[in-house]
Amino acid sequence: MAIEKMQKFNLITFSSDQDAVMEQLQDFQQIELFPANNYHKEASSFFNQMQEHPEADKIENQIGNVSWALSFLDQYVEKPSMIQSLRQPLRHYTLRQLSEYAHTFNWQDVYSDLRKQDKRLRTIEQERQDLSTQENELNQWQYFDEDPAVLEKFNAAVGLLGTIPNTELNHLKEEMSQLPNSYLEIIHQTSTTSYLLVLILKEKREEAHDILNAAGFQEYDYPYEDKPAAVLKQIKEKSQQLAAEEKSIKSRLKAQKNNYESLGLVAEYLDGLRVRVNSNQYLLESDYTMDLSGWVPTKQTEQLDQRIRQAVGEDYFLEFTEVKEDEYSETPVLLKNHKLVKPFEGLVEMYSLPQYWELDPTPFMMPFYALAFGLMVADFGYGLLLFVAAALAKRFLNFKSGMKRNITMFQIGAVPTMMWGLVYGNIFGKQFSFQLLSTNSDITEILVMSMAFGFIQIMFGLGLKFYLLWWRENEKIKALLQAGSWMFFLVSIAMIAAGMTLVPETALQTVGTVCLIISLVMIVIGGSLDGNTVIGRIGSGLYSIMDLTNYLSDLISYTRLMALGVAGGSIGAAFNLILSYLPIPARFTIGIVLFIGLHGLNIFLSYLSAYVHGIRLQYLEFFNKFYTGGGRAFKPFKSNESYVQVISEQKQQQGDE
Repeated sequence: MAIEKMQKFNLITFSSDQDAVMEQLQDFQQIELFPANNYHKEASSFFNQMQEHPEADKIENQIGNVSWALSFLDQYVEKPSMIQSLRQPLRHYTLRQLSEYAHTFNWQDVYSDLRKQDKRLRTIEQERQDLSTQENELNQWQYFDEDPAVLEKFNAAVGLLGTIPNTELNHLKEEMSQLPNSYLEIIHQTSTTSYLLVLILKEKREEAHDILNAAGFQEYDYPYEDKPAAVLKQIKEKSQQLAAEEKSIKSRLKAQKNNYESLGLVAEYLDGLRVRVNSNQYLLESDYTMDLSGWVPTKQTEQLDQRIRQAVGEDYFLEFTEVKEDEYSETPVLLKNHKLVKPFEGLVEMYSLPQYWELDPTPFMMPFYALAFGLMVADFGYGLLLFVAAALAKRFLNFKSGMKRNITMFQIGAVPTMMWGLVYGNIFGKQFSFQLLSTNSDITEILVMSMAFGFIQIMFGLGLKFYLLWWRENEKIKALLQAGSWMFFLVSIAMIAAGMTLVPETALQTVGTVCLIISLVMIVIGGSLDGNTVIGRIGSGLYSIMDLTNYLSDLISYTRLMALGVAGGSIGAAFNLILSYLPIPARFTIGIVLFIGLHGLNIFLSYLSAYVHGIRLQYLEFFNKFYTGGGRAFKPFKSNESYVQVISEQKQQQGDE
């Protein structure tokens, strides 16, 4: 229920053992490297920055090849549906297993073959486009049942093939009729264009050309040696052959599912290898030794020592040091929480991880978020459905850790949803015969309860701020005047409200007013502590009064707990009312479908609203009371796990046992 305590470590060993050490550390998965010269500033006197790994460029090239192969096959290999994919168990491999697979699977030949197939497919595509263009062209001239080459063999005449716009056809006919011994034939005609054969005497060529040009005649140079219909038939046959070849190639590619999965393993291995060779940027070296530094969780220091001993025996020097206060901003953050709290870590990560010196807000946020989530849905049926659905999903489907964590979070949120559903007496929009609070008649009570919930959470946040200032920072005056004063202010407001409504005949309202004045004075004094000059202190103190509106708006924000809870229940009740007007036979046919569809929509909107607005309440109304954030996540020295889950050999052995 805190932030994992970290230590820095420094390792010096022989350069000849570098590969063995880095493999062990990567399999360990519990360290984060940082530049070794940051550990000992004087290390530069004995060590030099390690050069780039000689295999770095080769590995990058291999990764590029494998990535291309995966991307290429991804277009053709049939992938399982989402449900089928989730039903399949997650694949777990150790670094050693990935290495053995990558060196036994001849992926280079697969890559070369895929390159050839890709080149052939591209060639086929280009050829088919060219043939399609030729086919479209010949479709217009196929009705010319002669070999166009014969037009060039006339002695006294000139034969031309070409096109003109239909709008010029009649005019051209008239002009050509006045030209002696000329002939014009329409070979084919579309809605816009006429395809013509024109015969003219050679001595009338210039005159005929003037007439044709004036009509927009475009001469067609026939490039083939056979009749258009015969050439068209050949082109169609060739197109069919290319289509059949393309289909055959794609069928073979579609059948390469095993190669696709194997290439994923190779890609994962190469990614891990790239991480190792790129680690040279963090290392120092001398003639015979190497120097390596990093972060490690304190509880893993003994395991780290054992891992290094497995790699190099006794030939190493390993040193651990505690994190100093001036190093907190650089120290990575790794959260550790109870299994019921851990699913809510994702909400904190979405906002910002705590800094190393801060409190982890997850365990303090978790109960408030879960209760607020339940208040905003507040239907026993909806909660039960979510709980069962989440349980079945985790039981029969296989999710990665991040998704499983989110599903567990919603499952936990379903419990207060059912609880508040019982309080409101709601089940799928229908009212129970017993209700502690009615969403129809007890709106005021629900509103007051929602604001009381907000009052408690804000007071809790201020209490955490008081604790941090008093104990962590030893700023007791600030704790009293900057956190305690606001707690006193809120209590005073509560006393005045209670004196006005619950016990109006007592002095509680007067006492609350006096306390309110005292709290305001404390707030001004507390705000002045942040100023550096006299004028600055006065201005800072007076400006702190402006936060009154923030705190009041924070309390009002919690009315959304009432609004969303009542709205969701009312919408569900409205759906039920609509269905009740259906005839009895329709209720048990189309009515069932409508019930599932309408309530399904309401469930989705209710949970979406509860998720989003619940997060908003934590981020804006709760976190800003005590939480800074801005921490950097711990990034373990391991592969990215883009294709399979990479586990350590120790974890695999524990699983086998």
